[in-house]
Amino acid sequence: MNWRIISVLALCAPLLGACGGGGGGSGDGPVTETRLCPAALDYNTVFTGGGGDGELVKLQLDTTKMTWQINYVESPIPATTGTVVPTRAGQTVSGTLTQETQLPTNKLNQCAFRLNGASLDASRPARIFVGEGVAGGTIPGAEISFGGVLGVGAVPDTTFPYYPFIGFSSIETNLANVAGTYNQVGYHQVPSQNFAPVAVDSKITINADGTWTECDNTGVHAGTCQQPGTNFAPSADNSGAFQTNNFLGQAKPTSATTPAARGYMIVGKLRGQVVPILVRTGAANPSATVPVNGALGPYADDESGISILSPQTATTVNAQNGEYIGVDSQFDYRTTALEGTEATLLDPFNASQASLATALNLDFAQTVPGVVTTTHVGASTGTTPTGKMIFTGGVFGYLDMTNAASPYFTIGAFVQ
Repeated sequence: MNWRIISVLALCAPLLGACGGGGGGSGDGPVTETRLCPAALDYNTVFTGGGGDGELVKLQLDTTKMTWQINYVESPIPATTGTVVPTRAGQTVSGTLTQETQLPTNKLNQCAFRLNGASLDASRPARIFVGEGVAGGTIPGAEISFGGVLGVGAVPDTTFPYYPFIGFSSIETNLANVAGTYNQVGYHQVPSQNFAPVAVDSKITINADGTWTECDNTGVHAGTCQQPGTNFAPSADNSGAFQTNNFLGQAKPTSATTPAARGYMIVGKLRGQVVPILVRTGAANPSATVPVNGALGPYADDESGISILSPQTATTVNAQNGEYIGVDSQFDYRTTALEGTEATLLDPFNASQASLATALNLDFAQTVPGVVTTTHVGASTGTTPTGKMIFTGGVFGYLDMTNAASPYFTIGAFVQ
């Protein structure tokens, strides 16, 4: 086993332990443990956020009645297997909660819940991790397949047990407060191209009037700066998100003369900062008589996914230290322990298993302000940075291109 992985796991042990400790103080008196999440939640708290599948979602939890409810506000996911329209946009699903018990500490378990009935694989429960103002984890999955139209736009039968999700109890609805220049990293899939993975890596400038520019570092528009969709405006669904239509993707559409997808930007407010999450909600239409997103078919512009934006502001070593939790593009739960110039991605339910850990070196030199480059410890790539981390409001995004044909991505929310 690589000695650096052993040393980083040794570092991660106290970080994980700190999340369940009895507080920091000494002496014989009682110690009040600081919770990581609210002591109770009900449906008056609504987490608005994005799914890794390109959905715009509202999540509600009642930790007294132990129930959950999800509203798919916008969605590219077909409502019925074997079709592409209608999608599950507008649907509401619900179920019961079970308190998590398998995390390393009680302090973590009391802020984590299983969404019973939400996963399509009983061996892989859907879980939500709750913090102060943020909820991350997974939402219900789907089985997707479509035969295509005249041999075009076919989607292989594939079952996703759940989809990654991050949402916020407080969101910014004034675009003037979002205006600025951001780094963006993310991950999309194209179902009609055998669920081909697509990396998102760009600079985005958003103006108060809704105009915006994206300069792509990867994808079919790499090296190009353009406005890839209509001006951002309050979403027509009254969700509090911002909407852009005719939203260009990172890959060539399977079959579409003009972009038919839409983008929805949910801007969380955490720790005095904005946390923009931009989902691409792909679209497909097999009908030549009934329009979808205002366009007649047949067409397939079904690239869908999620990305995070963070301000192009330099960060410093130790400024982002802590433990973060989320779900990655491989649909695995991940805890990221970050200390100085080292980080380790762990399975939070098997934190001591080195075989499930990924150790990284971080470089805070930042040729691009706010972009911390990463290198795998002991990797065949040597000292060549293959990854990027960006941070805002206690949330980070990590994109790794060690294998450009299979990019890796995760979003994590700060735990402690």
